[in-house]
Amino acid sequence: MKLKPLFIAATSLLLATQASAHNRWLLPSHFNLSNDKGEWIMVDVTASNETFFVDKPMGAERMVITGPDGKRVRAGSLYKGHRKSVVDLQLTQSGTYQLQLAGTPSYFTRYEVKGEEKPKFMRNVNKQQRDARLPKDAINVETLEGYSNVLSFVTLNSPSVSFPLSKQGLELIPVTHPSDIAQGEPVEFKFAFNGEVKAGVNVEIIREGVRYRNDPEALELTSDKNGAIKFTPKQAGRYLLMADYQQDVSDYALADKVGGRVFLTFEAVLD
Repeated sequence: MKLKPLFIAATSLLLATQASAHNRWLLPSHFNLSNDKGEWIMVDVTASNETFFVDKPMGAERMVITGPDGKRVRAGSLYKGHRKSVVDLQLTQSGTYQLQLAGTPSYFTRYEVKGEEKPKFMRNVNKQQRDARLPKDAINVETLEGYSNVLSFVTLNSPSVSFPLSKQGLELIPVTHPSDIAQGEPVEFKFAFNGEVKAGVNVEIIREGVRYRNDPEALELTSDKNGAIKFTPKQAGRYLLMADYQQDVSDYALADKVGGRVFLTFEAVLD
């Protein structure tokens, strides 16, 4: 079985960026729990090109956990293995917790060399740094500044909402609360880039178990003028949503394009 590319590419730079980076996700052991005395969960943190099959560990120590009261929550313990990192987390407050890996922007510079078929790339090289690194015969040079936002939500007892936007990079606005997603029921999310809702965000949603079916059954969507996407999960299970957005910028010292990626893990419960 051969999987389709995970995103609809808008430019050659976007294609190159996707090809050079693994997908990432946070996979909680539980998405919804009920216990007046609190509960423990575990969260897998990994990067892989195969949904929910671990490949490379990510820095779980950078994971930010926000509790139902909007305050930071400390993880119980962390472990980094060869294939994944694992976070142990105790939930003590009723409500919804946000698990998030975000941070500083990354830079990708793409260029071509006459006589060579394939483009070349430099990671973590911005527009100001690239001239000193590029070969003299480099042509069609472009630099992308991109933010990634890897997140999931876990609810203890009753759902709550206390997650303001950072207004930095691409962000997901859960119109449908992640804890209310169910098989056969409509779901709506919105996307904002630097705090403004954006049309044209490319989204792909894949249900777990891709390795064991011939058709990955990927759902491809594009956000409308209100930044919204709407879909209905046909089956219960765990899903990975991947969103991507880029736009040209002018008179920006660090890049020719700016963009962002969102990776959201959620669960659709049985109807």
